[in-house]
Amino acid sequence: MAEGKARVGDVELWWQDFGPRERPTVLLVMGANAQAIFWPPAFYEPLVAAGYHVVRFDNRDIGLSSWVDFAKQPYTVVDMARDAVGLLDALGIERAHWVGASMGGMISQQAALDHPERVRSLTSIMSSPAGPQDETLPGMAPKVQRAVEALQSGALDPIDATVQLFATLTGSRAPFDEALFRAGFMQGVARGGFNPACAHGLAVGASPSRRKRLATLRVPALVIHGDEDPILPLAHGEATAAAIPGAKLLVLRGVGHDFPPSAIPEYVDAVLAHLRAHD
Repeated sequence: MAEGKARVGDVELWWQDFGPRERPTVLLVMGANAQAIFWPPAFYEPLVAAGYHVVRFDNRDIGLSSWVDFAKQPYTVVDMARDAVGLLDALGIERAHWVGASMGGMISQQAALDHPERVRSLTSIMSSPAGPQDETLPGMAPKVQRAVEALQSGALDPIDATVQLFATLTGSRAPFDEALFRAGFMQGVARGGFNPACAHGLAVGASPSRRKRLATLRVPALVIHGDEDPILPLAHGEATAAAIPGAKLLVLRGVGHDFPPSAIPEYVDAVLAHLRAHD
């Protein structure tokens, strides 16, 4: 295992990798307001054991990567995809299997569109082909909207408000374990990675839709989505799979916008099968 920071354009990106670099690389791209360390070990350790080199990194504006004043330096998913490609350049990696969760799925889709030569395969998890401006796709559940507004209002402690937001994202397969989540979240706070002013949501809202362009994609794609996702309902995953020629869709029952421990083997088995088919 190694870690470091790479200068990519006007930002620095913190990264960490696992496994020998001569193996095929899997790039894990995390979602909005979430640090790279929130990828569960139960997700990436089996990938390493199966013979892959795994890289995870903090997106700009979160974790130990550069934080950005969005008002002065606005950015979009396009910029974040360019960040990730720049990280591959810095690490000397020509191509990777891209696995993205939520906003990370959007970033990975964008990378596949703009830089297809750098994408061996695409896995888009609990994500969407478009932003909130696409009125043909359902919006977030009212409970999530209320939690987002509470976080944005500043009326609550930002850590407590973030924990409450993530509590609303859980599906029925497993109850939200606040003590366990808070303990993991505080690890991110302790490393100095929690940015209460993170503008990832603004970046997603300012980004162009990928829906039409995805029809031109020739990268092998797997789409995984929970049928109880309350922030990006299942229709978003279905639309992603429908937009990409040849994409496979796996629907996880009772899963929300999260990685419940009981579902992780299903995620991993599907991802590994996809990677092996396209090495």
